[in-house]
Amino acid sequence: MKLLAIFIFLTLLFGCKSSQKSTDAHLLFAQIDSISSDALKAQSYLLLSHEAARLKDHEFEFALLNELADHQYGPAELAIAKNLLQGRGEKYVEGTAFEWATRAVARDYLPAILFLAKWYRLGGHGVKADLKKTMELYTRAIELGELSAATELGYIFIRHWKEEKGYETAQQLFAHAAYQGDIKALCGLGIVYRESKQLKDLEKAADYFQTSYARGYKECAFELGYLFHRITLQKELALHWYAIASKNGSSDALNNLGMMYNNGDGVDVDYTIARSYFERAIELGGSLSFGNLGSLYELGKGVEQDYLTAISYYQQGVEHQDAQSMHNLANLYNTGTGVDKDRVLALSLFEQAAKLGNQFSAFNLANAYLHGDLKTQSDELAFKYYLQSARSGFAPAFCQAAYIALNESWTMAKPYLYEGAKHGQESCIESLVSGMRSNKERDLPIVELLEELVLKENIVACELLGDIYQNGDFGVSVNFEKAKLHYLKAGELGLGDAFAKLGAIYEEGELTKQDFDMAALLYSKAAEAGSGDGKNNLATLYLNGVSVEKDSTKAMQLYKQAANENNVAAMINLGNIYFARGTPSAIQSACEMYKKAIEHGEDSAAIGYSQCISQLQGDDNAAFELLEERRGQACVLCVVKQADMIITNKIPDKTPQDAMNLLQNAAKYGNAEAALEIARIYESGIIQSPNMALAFDWYNTSVLLGQVNALNKIAEFYWFGKGVDKSEYKAIDAIARLARAKKINVSLFVGEHFYHGLYVDVDFIRARHYFELAAKQNDDIALNALGVIYRDGLGVAANVSLSLDYFKRSAKLGLAEAMYNLGALNLFLNQEELGLAWLHRAAEKQYVRSYILLGDYYAKRESNIESVNQGIKWLKRAAHESALEGMYKLAILLKKHNSNVYSSEAKKWLKAAASGGHPEAASELEVFESNAH
Repeated sequence: MKLLAIFIFLTLLFGCKSSQKSTDAHLLFAQIDSISSDALKAQSYLLLSHEAARLKDHEFEFALLNELADHQYGPAELAIAKNLLQGRGEKYVEGTAFEWATRAVARDYLPAILFLAKWYRLGGHGVKADLKKTMELYTRAIELGELSAATELGYIFIRHWKEEKGYETAQQLFAHAAYQGDIKALCGLGIVYRESKQLKDLEKAADYFQTSYARGYKECAFELGYLFHRITLQKELALHWYAIASKNGSSDALNNLGMMYNNGDGVDVDYTIARSYFERAIELGGSLSFGNLGSLYELGKGVEQDYLTAISYYQQGVEHQDAQSMHNLANLYNTGTGVDKDRVLALSLFEQAAKLGNQFSAFNLANAYLHGDLKTQSDELAFKYYLQSARSGFAPAFCQAAYIALNESWTMAKPYLYEGAKHGQESCIESLVSGMRSNKERDLPIVELLEELVLKENIVACELLGDIYQNGDFGVSVNFEKAKLHYLKAGELGLGDAFAKLGAIYEEGELTKQDFDMAALLYSKAAEAGSGDGKNNLATLYLNGVSVEKDSTKAMQLYKQAANENNVAAMINLGNIYFARGTPSAIQSACEMYKKAIEHGEDSAAIGYSQCISQLQGDDNAAFELLEERRGQACVLCVVKQADMIITNKIPDKTPQDAMNLLQNAAKYGNAEAALEIARIYESGIIQSPNMALAFDWYNTSVLLGQVNALNKIAEFYWFGKGVDKSEYKAIDAIARLARAKKINVSLFVGEHFYHGLYVDVDFIRARHYFELAAKQNDDIALNALGVIYRDGLGVAANVSLSLDYFKRSAKLGLAEAMYNLGALNLFLNQEELGLAWLHRAAEKQYVRSYILLGDYYAKRESNIESVNQGIKWLKRAAHESALEGMYKLAILLKKHNSNVYSSEAKKWLKAAASGGHPEAASELEVFESNAH
């Protein structure tokens, strides 16, 4: 009777409606004869339960569902589970929603399998998220022929296993489902081709997205927008597709549109528009926008700053499991901004956000474990969370993970440094290059990686490529032009130190012709860009008047600026300048500089500071201990200073043999300076009788350890036969080796040794021979030296014509000394106009002797007051350059034009010249002082 009533009701129900909504697929059947009587009854009951639910007759609804469930009917069991989840039916059925869904799954009821799989994927309502069980259920559904399960399983792989194996598996699943007509699978294929490194094909990705969208999967419009936004950077197309996606109800598209306006990404920054998009996204259920909207209020962007409103949005985001909201709220609690500071709560929120995949919270959590900050210190957990952060997209975390891995081994750390470097992380790049250089490794394509980063204007990559081409690392040849190109680019991008490095190459003349003017220009650019090295090096040029007008005041200003910016070279230079002044206050200032340099890790400053301890504190033992602490690779001269203190009896409880033991032990570990000092001790005989054979051996050892300057002593020993058989050939060879090591013209270098008698006998004939060889290579210094030889008849008949020719060739190459010599010789030959022209050119290059000669020339024209003033001007320039002859001649000229009476200025310069050791000035001063008495 009851069943009959049901059938009558159904007949009336279907007969009264002229149109109906489509029925669920599992309720449709094509051939009535193929369905059993029981199945038909069950479907009828289920339909009737739906109508009862619509009429809110829940008692009747659940009576029908219970009766069907008693007969193990899966659709009814799933319906009960869904009702219970919606808070209906607890008084009509026994058991939980999960239990009812599980029963339906046990019947192999596909909708139930898909329902429970999704439940396990998302978690909630008493069920813990479990991807493994989700995947098992989707796999079961696939076996039962459900194509959508393959698609859903594919999405799990691309969202949770963002590695190539995951993308490959997803591709196979999507391809199978797409072949059978699943349009969502087409969109999944687009994601695979967009995200996979090995399978990446952006054209295919766009095609699949557009096909999926065109066939009806409207959600794919967002993926297409994301492709254009984040990958191909076609912002107008991104805006277009995000707009389409947002019209189709995509909260993610609205959120991303908001972020584009928030960041000025392809559009002008407009916080008002951004806020409206975030608000619309929230209205559509988008949890991601709570954090972004709250951030506008936190920072006062487009709205009045309002922490309470920001916190309200963040709290709503936390309730909706938005990781960014959790992170932002954690930051406020961590710093006590807008709320009472609560770092425990902050850390709890960071943990929650990290579990949801927030890369920044994972990084903060890693920091807490690394430093033991409200967490038990654990490198293992810090490493875990740094990796999570890195793999979620926060590239600096790769570097942090690498630094922890370094505690285990370089081999463990290197892959993480490489990953960080590929993402442009500067600390990773520097550590990777430094580590591979020190380990002499070439197993990674470092140069290629840096070149890729240079194209992205990575400033550190530019500088490091400059270093590599300067030094010839990683299998590349030394190439000055390439080094120059990359240093210039790094400098133009704002790295002043790169300009300074290029300037040093020009100053030293190692890879290119020495050019002090170019060095000065580059140091100036480096200094302007804030480079401490640039300021320090430029200061040295000003101090010595190299390519710039000598200016000790400017030099000190630059040194001080660089030292204040923690440039240790400037600290040491300042210390040396102060110490040389010798006054108590100056020495105190020097000591402060040396101490500051040591505090900044510059162990070599211990040499200067040890002198401070000895002089100011009178404690030689403390000075010795400081040197003991600092000696090593960073202070190779510290042990030499220690040995000197012992030998000069400043350390009474140590013997000269202790000094030798110190030096020999240091040399054993590669200290070339220690070996050089041992050689000097054996040569000088300051401890025992001279032993030239041992001295020669130790000079050789010093060379082998890297102190190439010892080659001068090797040359001397061979030339004079000291402790070794005399050999002029080997002596010259040693000088030539030193020249090559210093990248100096060999012929010029050997010639200078013979000209000046450096470590060999003076021999002008040999000097001329080598200078002529160098002159054939157009060497300016050699040409000038030949001019002097022929002018003065050194080892050859004087020849003024040849002399003028050599001076002129050298002067045209820019050598200031040759300009002076050419000017002076022309004056001597009464070619005044030509002589003065060359002297003025030398003066423009700040060649001090030209100041004196110009001063003499103009001073002799006593009848012309303007000429005398010119003479005073030039002599003052010389005096200000500390030229003793200039000081003396200026004093005499001032006296002569002051009725032969010394003015205060004249006396000042006379005393300065005398105190500097000028003999005529000293005699004149003695006469003046005796007359004054």
